[in-house]
This record gives sequence, C-alpha cells and structure tokens, in this order.
Amino acid sequence: MPVRNKNRIYGKPQREYSPEDVRDMVETLECVLGLTRKPVGVRLYFDQESYEGLNWPEPDSHLAYCCIVEKATRGRNFKSRMEKSCCDGGTTALFTEPSTERIESGMEYFSYNLYATPAAARRVREGVPGLYRTGAPTWGIAVGPLEAFEDEPDVVLILADPYQVMRLQQGNVYRQGGRLTFTGASMQAICAEATVEPYLTGRMNVTPLCPSTRFLARWADSEMAVGIPWEQFMDSARGVLATLDTTDSPDRKKEIQARLEARGKS
Repeated sequence: MPVRNKNRIYGKPQREYSPEDVRDMVETLECVLGLTRKPVGVRLYFDQESYEGLNWPEPDSHLAYCCIVEKATRGRNFKSRMEKSCCDGGTTALFTEPSTERIESGMEYFSYNLYATPAAARRVREGVPGLYRTGAPTWGIAVGPLEAFEDEPDVVLILADPYQVMRLQQGNVYRQGGRLTFTGASMQAICAEATVEPYLTGRMNVTPLCPSTRFLARWADSEMAVGIPWEQFMDSARGVLATLDTTDSPDRKKEIQARLEARGKS
C-alpha cells in the first residue's frame, strides 16, 4: 500500500463531477440517437453509511436487478440491497450475496435445459463475470436515470436498437481507435454482461440480452443493452456527436435537428 501523507486529502475524485454537464450531454445524446429510454447510471456502495446517505427510495416489493434498471429507463430511481431482490443471478453478480456450490458447479444452469451437459453449463458459468469472485461484498446499489446522479456512477447502461448500438460503438472508438471486443453468452445479461463486465474491465460491452431479463423486464425484441464504464461515457457521447455528419443520412439528420430544436438545442 502507498504511504499516506497526513497533510493530504485522499479519496476524492481528481476531476469534479458536474451534474449539469452530464444532464446536458444526456439530453443531447437522446436527441441525436433518438433514444426512447433514458440512459441509466449504476453505482455500487461498499459501506452502510454511504448507502444510507443516499436519499433515494428502496423498492416497495422484491424486484430483480434488471427490473429496477427497466424502471430507471423510464425515469425512476432506486437504491436496493439483497433483501429487496428476487433474483440470485443479480445478487451474486453484484455480490450483495455469495454464490453457492450448486451454482458454481454448473448444476443450477444445467437445470434450465439450456446446455447439453453439466460440463457445458459449468463452462458457461465460469465465464460469467461476478463481483462475488473478488471477495469484496457490495452493501447496496443505486440505479436511476443518469441525469438524476449528483455524484459519479460506476457504469452507464443504455438500452438501444442495433443502429443506436452501432453509433455508440463508433463514439467509443472515435478518440482512441482500436477494436471493440464483446463477451457474453446471453446469460445474466443486464447484471453480469452489461454491468459487471464494464465495471471490472473498464471496457464497453454489448449484449443482446437473455431470456430471463426479456421475460422479467419485458424488453422489446429490438432492444439490446450497452454497458459503458463511467470513465468512458462522456468521451463516447462526444464521439457520437463528432461522427454524426459522416454516418447519418440526410433524412435522419433532419429528424435529429427536429428533436434538438424541440428541446431548444442547436
């Protein structure tokens, strides 16, 4: 561990978070991409004091994590702990509770009739990212529209159609270039593939979702999820704007202009 200097203040972000700038960017991005759902922020809390200091409501009933995300895309914000969840996929992925031997052996996955053998099911499970593997339990989570956050979230989730996902990918590589590599098995799509994967790797991930979240949260067939580490979100959004003139058709540009003008933007 590094040596601490008693005359310095530690633990504060190096760049000040500006809710106003984030809200402005979210509004612009919604217009440019034609998003029908709000971008969602997710923040993890590792101590009780910080979690309880957030003045957001907890769900009235038990909800799966992906259902909380779905509500956030429609403007609602929640904080939640394991006691309010009804899905062990989300609670183990986000480590609000430990996994079990049955899950880790692959037998739980095999019981879903999604895999030909227990060994195949176990290999899928081995690849599912989960914070329970890190050994640092999560006290609780905050999920809400990105514009509602007064402090930095950890991950930004965007539910989008394939064209919008394409534009987000272009925005993500606009400044640094390179190639994007996505990982998933359409298993625990919102919790593991869209949230934990970007959180742990620091890279955008895209998932076509999974049967469970499509059933529970009732996403449209055309919707996919993009998970972006917070550290990349603003630059990715700027990249979407910077590439607009090259990628979008004249008709689409007219639609974008009309949406911007409706919100008093240029």
